Amino acid sequence: SEEDRERITDIGDDMQPSMEQILLLNPDLVILYTYAQGDPIPAQVEALGIPILYCNEWTETTPLARAEWIRLFGAVFGCLNQADSIFASVRDAYAQLKVDSLKFKGKSIMSGMSWRGTWYVPAGGTFMGNLFRDAGAQYKYEDNPSTSSIPLTMEQAIQDFAQADVWVGCEATSLKELEAIDKKHTWFNAFQTGQVYNFRRRALPSGANDFWESATVHPERVLQDLQKVLRGDTTGLYYTMPLR
Repeated sequence: SEEDRERITDIGDDMQPSMEQILLLNPDLVILYTYAQGDPIPAQVEALGIPILYCNEWTETTPLARAEWIRLFGAVFGCLNQADSIFASVRDAYAQLKVDSLKFKGKSIMSGMSWRGTWYVPAGGTFMGNLFRDAGAQYKYEDNPSTSSIPLTMEQAIQDFAQADVWVGCEATSLKELEAIDKKHTWFNAFQTGQVYNFRRRALPSGANDFWESATVHPERVLQDLQKVLRGDTTGLYYTMPLR
């Protein structure tokens, strides 16, 4: 938001931050992700004499494990009791939604889209795979325990998901755009019935998307969105919006 722009300093790309800007800020702590071995950024920050905290919540494969990282930040910033309370509330809400899923036989679901000839779908052991399971969805790869995405050809994706009821996680903003990306997207039942959704309801024109921010701490909101679209209810969606 514009308010954030006024109080937050831009230190550049996360893969190549400006060490000069970091030094000028004189922070007590720098929080980093670890992307790959040999990443030079940690050594550069250490050379400035600034402590580093590694935040790798993105490697967690279950929604609540990812959300629980808020407790680490609660400890760091001296508000552990508040962080514990937030996490407990999220955990309880998520657990109740899972119970609700048991009362409903969900529709079949598919995810992603074709990108340069490859279609990546979540395995059953991934963050999204666990969300699909907890929402009560029927998912082709729900029994695949891998914690990585599965690369498919377009032909394999059509074979696996042509009849899926609901399509989520699409990056397009309209059905027309989705068709323009690849005409074969129109072959899927979910496209033909208009049951295609992205996670861009809380995205800004600049490209920033709250799905990649607050959803980390609030997986219960994502779970509820999934439950709603699986039941054909588009009212009150938080992160999710239908393509038109």
